[in-house]
Amino acid sequence: MIELLEVRAGDLEGDLASGVHRLLSRAFPEDGPNDGDYYRAVGRPDMAMILRDGSVVFGHLGLYTRRVRIGVENVEIGMLGGIAIAPDRRLTGHSRALIQRAHQRLAERQIPFSILFAHEPRIYQGCGYRLMQNATHFIEPDGTPNTLVYRGSMYAELSSTRWPNQLLDLCGRTV
Repeated sequence: MIELLEVRAGDLEGDLASGVHRLLSRAFPEDGPNDGDYYRAVGRPDMAMILRDGSVVFGHLGLYTRRVRIGVENVEIGMLGGIAIAPDRRLTGHSRALIQRAHQRLAERQIPFSILFAHEPRIYQGCGYRLMQNATHFIEPDGTPNTLVYRGSMYAELSSTRWPNQLLDLCGRTV
């Protein structure tokens, strides 16, 4: 039986934590290569949304919230990261289910936007994401500031507020 669990990342433990760790290590081998811990490499999400079938973890989405600057305005946004579905479970709507639940949680908090950084943007267009045209300012893992237009930066509007398409300052690192 498939379950969608919502767990604070700090509360992950036991077999569930091991299953999430295994899935993320396989999906993102370049993140945390020295210690193999995805969360240590990119930061703990506010909430981990996990799909499991019995004891097998096969889906994950990390939901982060952060105050950022868009142009001159300070805004709280949602950021999605660590979206992973086991290879044998792909193309069945599981990532869409995780994203829809994340959007629901963000909308409940009246957060107007969700962003993500995609390797394959076309996957997320069906969930309401559009490619950003604006530059993003962020801090590299080594502490160096950087500003660029990343071709996989995407946003979704979760309310009637329109994406302002101005400089996005993450006020920290990406996820």
